[in-house]
Amino acid sequence: MTEMTSRERLMVAMRREQPDRVPIFIRGVGITAPNWRENLRHPSYLPLYEAVAERCDWKHGWGCSTGIFLSATDKVKSYAQTRPGKDEDFVVHERILETPKGTLKAASFSSTKGKPGMADEYYIKDREDAEKFLSIPYLPIKPDVSSFFTEDRRIGDNGIVTVSMGADPIYWIQQIMGSELLAIWSIEERELLTEMVEMMFQRCYDFVKYLVESGVGPVFESAGQELATPPLLSPDDFREFVVKYDKPLIDLVHEHGGLVHIHCHGNLDAVLEDFVEMGTDCLHPMEAPPWGDVPLAEAKQRIGRDICIEGNIQMGDIYTCTEKEMEQICLGALRDGAPGGGFILCPSASPFIPTLQENHLKNYLKIIDVGRKHGQYPINLG
Repeated sequence: MTEMTSRERLMVAMRREQPDRVPIFIRGVGITAPNWRENLRHPSYLPLYEAVAERCDWKHGWGCSTGIFLSATDKVKSYAQTRPGKDEDFVVHERILETPKGTLKAASFSSTKGKPGMADEYYIKDREDAEKFLSIPYLPIKPDVSSFFTEDRRIGDNGIVTVSMGADPIYWIQQIMGSELLAIWSIEERELLTEMVEMMFQRCYDFVKYLVESGVGPVFESAGQELATPPLLSPDDFREFVVKYDKPLIDLVHEHGGLVHIHCHGNLDAVLEDFVEMGTDCLHPMEAPPWGDVPLAEAKQRIGRDICIEGNIQMGDIYTCTEKEMEQICLGALRDGAPGGGFILCPSASPFIPTLQENHLKNYLKIIDVGRKHGQYPINLG
């Protein structure tokens, strides 16, 4: 088979077809930025970035302004302020919205010492807050998309530029109320919760329609579905709050010749075929036990004819396994996911530690080495 460009290779795989070799995408290694060498999080990352630049297939994420909850309204005042936390290790960031029915406030902690942050207060805490949220006027956003075409020309055959759909409706709602209240309201305030999701669905639909009619794409990315998977919500809830609303959005992309990539961690066994029903083209990261509950070989058998699987190398394994163990993990991923095409070799998440240790780098490089050496079609691991 003639050697493909990275762009061709990724597109063929996402269409569930067989490219010349398995695409290799190292998530979160941003070599697509023009000045990436000057913006490394730490010099220890340089060898990984160079390897990705030279030997992998690139995906460059692109997005645009989404206004205030996908509205371009000027009837809501929005401002932020920062104050000291309870101790010197944290600061508190407050975000305030002045809606037609009153003030909404959210707050989060961020560490002054490089530790993870956390939410402290969500916009919606009760029914009154929900009514304030629902009162936010809607003016469809129509942002400038010209930068997409600039980026697409710059990346060229090295890869693809993916378009953010602005997350799915349930993601918007979870972000303003948190998972605990979302789960409670799915039972106790279901009608009100549905009204909020419906509001964001209409805005999402108009936004995606604007994007596809503006000619960006063809690959669109969506996220947020993982916030409504079991055990937080039931499989029936997933179909009610995710499939029902995501399917029309994905259909809209398909009508304009596009593809949709979904990022969804966690337990997917009970809802796996629902991703087929909603029209997903590519699903990441398809986590095997113990992080998820569907082995890759089983996932390939169940949905591989309909969905390209991107994954499923666990970040925890990259940080803890030996180089030999990582080699076997990658060979297993190729064995279970690659046959027939429709597979992209990829870590489950982006690097999240400040400094890349020697064993971490070796494992990343091993992923690339195994993919390049054994990912040629037809797959032969002998």
